[in-house]
Amino acid sequence: MAASFLAEFLKLRKRPAAWVLMLVWTTVVILFGYLFTYSFVSAPAPEDAPREQRAQQEAFSEELLSTLMPENLLENLFVNGTFAIGGAIVLILGALASGSEYGWGTLKTVLTQRPGRLGAFSGKLLALGAILVLFVLVGLAAGSLGSLVVARLEDAAVDWPPLRELAKGLGVGVLIFAVWGSLGFALAVLFRGTPLAIGLGLAYALAVENAIAALPIESEAFEDVRSLMLGENTSSVSGYFGSSSQAFGAPEPLVEPGRAALVLTAYTVGFILLAAFFFRRRDVT
Repeated sequence: MAASFLAEFLKLRKRPAAWVLMLVWTTVVILFGYLFTYSFVSAPAPEDAPREQRAQQEAFSEELLSTLMPENLLENLFVNGTFAIGGAIVLILGALASGSEYGWGTLKTVLTQRPGRLGAFSGKLLALGAILVLFVLVGLAAGSLGSLVVARLEDAAVDWPPLRELAKGLGVGVLIFAVWGSLGFALAVLFRGTPLAIGLGLAYALAVENAIAALPIESEAFEDVRSLMLGENTSSVSGYFGSSSQAFGAPEPLVEPGRAALVLTAYTVGFILLAAFFFRRRDVT
């Protein structure tokens, strides 16, 4: 298994697509996490606006500016949705990690070598997990750089979150990326290729989830369904670092952070077991 992991990790590390996705992820953190928000809070209020309106805008801008400071690094990256956007990016990475060799026609060659199907599957999965941890670290590093630049521009004190909170942020980030990455991984195994897996995965993440969340249905049964959805639990697990209702006026999450973490863990395990079943039992062609 160790040899399989090293081989799969080398393949992912050498793939230009993996580096492009990491660059896209870094750009998302800088643009959506800091640049756009800082551009908004730095814009002066219209001179002809009523005094009360200008006061409200200035107060709102100060509140947003505080989330960009180093001490609020984790709140800005998680509660304000940056890592939720990253979930769609790692979904693509997960699909590429497991589905590309179906199209290349090299999977049959891999499976004729040791250590067997489950060994090869485990190597792919562990290599993907290692890359996902790296993605989380890169995201936290990019966010730290963005918050440091904002603090310097505003001549504010640089106070970082405690080490324990940073470790919790790493764990939550890995959990979020693990569930979305394993979804892409499982879809690619199920459809024996990447195009359909990526297309369906992104359609679910970007369209289906948002459409269901926007439905104006007020019923306990509908809320029970929403509480089991990936997007809702991804947002809810970020509640470890603050309340989303205080950031951009977002609604309160339906699920407690602890329960959301359990739901995401269950989904991750389920996706992995489903992928392992099909990888072991089905023909590769």
